Amino acid sequence: MRNAIYQVHLWCGVLIGGFLAFQGITGSAVAFRHAGNHWLHEEEMIVAPQDAPMIPMSGVLESFSAAFPDIPHNVLSVMYPLAPDEAYFIRVWRDGAPAPNMYVSMNPYTGEITGYGSKWDYPFELMFRLHEQLSAGTPGITLVHWGGFLMSLMCLTGLYVWWPRRESLKQALGIKTRPLKRFLFTAHRAIGAYTFVLVFVVAFSGTMIFGVLSLIPGLNDAPSGFVMASATMLKPGEITGDPVPVDQIIETARTYFPDDTLRDLSYIRLMRAVCVASFIDEDGPNPRALNRVFFERHTGNVINVVDWEDLEGVRLIEDWAIPVHSGEIIGAPGRFLVLISGLLMPFLFVTGLWLWFKKQRVRSQ
Repeated sequence: MRNAIYQVHLWCGVLIGGFLAFQGITGSAVAFRHAGNHWLHEEEMIVAPQDAPMIPMSGVLESFSAAFPDIPHNVLSVMYPLAPDEAYFIRVWRDGAPAPNMYVSMNPYTGEITGYGSKWDYPFELMFRLHEQLSAGTPGITLVHWGGFLMSLMCLTGLYVWWPRRESLKQALGIKTRPLKRFLFTAHRAIGAYTFVLVFVVAFSGTMIFGVLSLIPGLNDAPSGFVMASATMLKPGEITGDPVPVDQIIETARTYFPDDTLRDLSYIRLMRAVCVASFIDEDGPNPRALNRVFFERHTGNVINVVDWEDLEGVRLIEDWAIPVHSGEIIGAPGRFLVLISGLLMPFLFVTGLWLWFKKQRVRSQ
C-alpha cells in the first residue's frame, strides 16, 4: 500500500511537477496583483485626486472609442477606482484573441488615456492570466483545474509517505547537511511536511474556485444566482435598435445595492448577451464578497440579482475559496504565506526530480 501511494506521489511529481512549479511562481505574483500593478505602473495608474466628480461610464467608453477607433465596442470590463487617486483600468478584447490582450488606464476625472499596452506590458496581469488559464481560454482553465486537483493529491500522498514509522517525529522533521544527496532528501521531505497544511489549503482552495465540488453527484443542484449566459455571444443580426445607455444600466444596478461600492462593470461589449455590475459587499465577512446584477446588455433588462449573503451550499464554499486561495482571508500575512507556498513549489520539484534521477541512475548500474 505504501509503495503504491509512493508511486502515485512520485509520478505526479515527475509528470506535472514543472507545471505545478510554474503555477506556484505565477500564484505568488498574483497574490500581490493590485499592489504590483500600482508599483510598476504608478505614473499611469495613480492620478492626482480632484474635487470634480469622476466621469460616467458613458464618458469612459467615449474616451476609449476616440483614442482607439479601430476597436469599437470591444471593452470587456472596466475596474472602477477604489480610491480617489486611482485610475479606471480597462480590459479590452480583440477579435480572434483567446483572452483579453489589451489593457488601458484612464484618468477618472478627465478621460485622458494615461497608459495602455498588451498583457506583456503588464507583468502582474500576465501572471494572473497564466495562473488562471495559462492564457489559453477555456482549455487552459481545465488544465489548471486538474493541476490543482493533482497538487492536492500530491500533498496527501506525500504526507502519507513522509509519516514516520521507524524514526521519531524529530528525526523525520530534521534536515541533514551532508552528504548532498542526504541533504536534498531530508530537505525535500522535511520542508514538504512543514508546509503541508499551507500548500494543501492553497492547492485545494484553487481547485474549488473552478467548481470541483459541483462535479460530486448530489451537489450540482446547489442554488446559485450566477448565469452561464454571461459568456454567450449574440449572432450577427440579433441586435436591433439602439442599445440602452450604459449609464442607465449602472443607475439601475445601484438601486439594488445603494450602500455598496461598485467594483467593475463586465462584458460591456454589445455582442455579449449579458453584462454584469459587481459591487463590493461592505458588510460581509468575506473580503472578496461581491453582490452582482446581471443585465441583458442590449435591452438593459435585469436577468438576475445575486446578493452574496443569499449564497449557500457549494456556491458559498466556492466563493470563500477565493480569499483563502489568495491569502486575503487573514490580510497581508496571508498574502506572504501564499508567496512562500508558491516559491517552495520550484524547490520541491527540483529536489524531487534530482532524487528521482539519482535513483534511476543507481538502478541502471
